[in-house]
Amino acid sequence: MCHRTFLLSQSRLASVSGRHRQLNLLMTTLGQNTRQSYRKVNTNNAKRVAETAAEATPEPPTARQLVTHAVKCAIPMIGFGFMDNTIMIHAGHYIDCTLGVKFSLSTLAAAGIGQIFSGIGGVVFGDTLEAVFREASGGTVHKHKLSTAQKLMRSSRIAGLVGGIIGVSFGCTLGLVNLFFVDEQKANMLKLQALEDGQEFEFEVEIDNTINPGLTTVLVRGPDIDGVLASITATLASHGCSIVKLDAGLRGGDGVADTSLHNLLSQTPTTVLEDKFIIRNRATGRAVDNDDLDDLARVILAAAKDPLNAHSLKGQIESLEIENVALAERVLMLQNNLEDRQIKIVKDGDDDKGRE
Repeated sequence: MCHRTFLLSQSRLASVSGRHRQLNLLMTTLGQNTRQSYRKVNTNNAKRVAETAAEATPEPPTARQLVTHAVKCAIPMIGFGFMDNTIMIHAGHYIDCTLGVKFSLSTLAAAGIGQIFSGIGGVVFGDTLEAVFREASGGTVHKHKLSTAQKLMRSSRIAGLVGGIIGVSFGCTLGLVNLFFVDEQKANMLKLQALEDGQEFEFEVEIDNTINPGLTTVLVRGPDIDGVLASITATLASHGCSIVKLDAGLRGGDGVADTSLHNLLSQTPTTVLEDKFIIRNRATGRAVDNDDLDDLARVILAAAKDPLNAHSLKGQIESLEIENVALAERVLMLQNNLEDRQIKIVKDGDDDKGRE
């Protein structure tokens, strides 16, 4: 009985001793973890204190850092400038050929409207192009970063401003390449062709050989449309007529000039174009023959209705004049060569040589 009680006491004593050792091991482990956590907190605090001190007294950025910062600011501006000019040119040209023809807008007005879409496109595509350009750069612009305090320094702000100016200038210059893909004369041609419904029937042509003896008086009345005066002038020149005098202006319904601001800005003005030509036959120097007045009136009326044809004729005439000048120069050169071949000179004391 005593032996059994002794063994039980020994067993309980071993169990208590084991638990005591486990408790000591746990306390030791907790102590080590606590010390490591304390060291880590102290290290982080030290880093924060060092960063705060560095930001309080930042070092001036190096030249390489400033250049990198300027390039970083220039890259998004390149994309913005390119998209700005691209959209403005194409949108402005489309508006000039559509709304400009319909409402007689000037080219500058069409460009101004196109700039609205250009600004929207720059905002929409700016970030995308910035990402593309930065990806193409291989991430080099991310090197030599500036701290927040360094970015606020005057040198950094100037570098960023210069980089942005250079970037947007380069981007806008690249955008001008779009001019090679735009027909700049298309809008002008469409505006010359644009006659409102019924306007072509509002022109009147009156020719009289009795007002000015020896001369022919041509009076043209109709709506004020760009190119009409040039069209009639080119037509008269192509039909052998010389213009002695020309009076052009806007006339009211009573024949008196009406230049009031209300009338000029009105969508349905009461004034009409009245051009007075005093002409004569270029060959005879006198008035146009009475038998030719009817044909002349019809070609003048056709020119007033379609000013585009006159501009095309004028362009053809200018092209022919250039060809005539080139032919005249060629004829003169051939004439000089022919004369040289017809002349042979042998000078005294020289060998028998001839120069053709």
